Amino acid sequence: MTNKTIIVTGAGNGMGRELALQLLAKGAKVAGLDINANGLKETAELAGDISKNFSVHEVNITDKDAIVNTVAEVKVKFGAIDGIINNAGIIQPFIRVQNLEQSMIERGMNINLYGPLNLIQACMPELMSRPEAHILNVSSMGGFFPVPGQVIYGASKAALKLLTEG
Repeated sequence: MTNKTIIVTGAGNGMGRELALQLLAKGAKVAGLDINANGLKETAELAGDISKNFSVHEVNITDKDAIVNTVAEVKVKFGAIDGIINNAGIIQPFIRVQNLEQSMIERGMNINLYGPLNLIQACMPELMSRPEAHILNVSSMGGFFPVPGQVIYGASKAALKLLTEG
């Protein structure tokens, strides 16, 4: 991972934060993307001395134009992009699909499917030009088996699984 540049979504907390910190510890340059600026700042603080290799990007992954601009910023800061980790995601409230508001359905699909797709499309030309590049999409067992009250979450993760396989 030394000197590889990796974009990590959801880097402001949880698994995304841990992924970013582990990549930094292995010598990678990490562009941390998250909608939560305070969380990104905490991740940078936790990185300590290696935080010079961590760039903070407060961005909503569902905003395609913002993602395109963020990818351009990462390339200016670190040069080539060697990989992306689409980790950001949300779970829906435990509500049966017939009672789930349309705004919650759209939010789940936008964050869990279209967000990763936005980053993939923004990075694909760069990744295809690299001698070695990687795309990692974090999905869920919910994409394999339906869970009562989690139909939209499962559908979004199943779509992400198929996108990854494609």
